[in-house]
Amino acid sequence: MQAPEWNGQDREGSLRQWIEILNEEARRQFLEAGTHVEIFFLFNEDGLMEVIPIAGMEKDDIVRALKKMLAERDGYAFIHISEGTMRHMDTADKADMLLVHAENRDGLSIAWCSTVVQRSEEKLLLDAVKIDGEKLTGRFAHIFRDLDV
Repeated sequence: MQAPEWNGQDREGSLRQWIEILNEEARRQFLEAGTHVEIFFLFNEDGLMEVIPIAGMEKDDIVRALKKMLAERDGYAFIHISEGTMRHMDTADKADMLLVHAENRDGLSIAWCSTVVQRSEEKLLLDAVKIDGEKLTGRFAHIFRDLDV
């Protein structure tokens, strides 16, 4: 993967480029391996600070650690890649998905969701659906609202 250049004069545009590229890369890796490791990309105003794979932690502990890191390091944004389960809006049916979610302290909140479908033993992904802003919910949605950064 070729990481995009970070433009300090257009941080939000840079973050949007990052999520686009990471969504494509996450989909490629998922289709190759049938799974994807949970991982965070943390950014400050100058660009990528750190890449943090997650293993063996409870979700609430991850949220607390992420908030602490963003506050202590003057974090500007994060991108979170994970697998999850979503419920369809009109039914009780659930589906597995690959999620690539980005937020910044200026209010950007965006996610790409790719539904996982099974064909025999092979896992496939439907086209990614982009979800913006206030439609996002969950532990990691709107995390900067609770921070003093």
